[in-house]
Amino acid sequence: MNLEYVDYFKSNNKDDIKRIYIESFPKSERFPFWMLKNCAKEENVVFDVILDNDKVIGMEYLINYDNITYLMYFAIDEKQRNKGYGSKVLKDLIEKYKTIILSIERPRKNLENSKNRKNFYLRNGFNETNKFILDSRVEYEILCTKKDYNITKEILQNRYNRMSNSTIMKYLIRKTFDNNINFIK
Repeated sequence: MNLEYVDYFKSNNKDDIKRIYIESFPKSERFPFWMLKNCAKEENVVFDVILDNDKVIGMEYLINYDNITYLMYFAIDEKQRNKGYGSKVLKDLIEKYKTIILSIERPRKNLENSKNRKNFYLRNGFNETNKFILDSRVEYEILCTKKDYNITKEILQNRYNRMSNSTIMKYLIRKTFDNNINFIK
């Protein structure tokens, strides 16, 4: 395994990344792709294509702010799953960024996929925070690499606030997803 992380804009694999993004996330959890690309031009946003010997493995989209990293989107191409890539990428991310938070769809008893996703993150360095939010009618659970990190409303609001410095983009981001963070049980 020889992973390489290439800036989306320097990659020759843009169509593959858009396909992986659309196939990996339900529409209710996706920003429009053009919006991600626009925000990825910001200095604190990382939008990488993940390659193994020039073969597209997946993508990662991160926002760095306030000494933390928010892992907004992380996906391994369906054809490349269960080969250890996801674990290796998370290990690399944790080594580089240390404090990472992410939101996953809240696992439900009848959704095996969501339970498997949570267990994958727990096995690979993330911890439960016992924080749950409702964002655009989807319930999310917040996970973090630091066991006792205090996840606050402000920290979660900043994940969207720091996506762009553009007033217009900030307005569009707010219209796409709800940034009025309310913790739920």
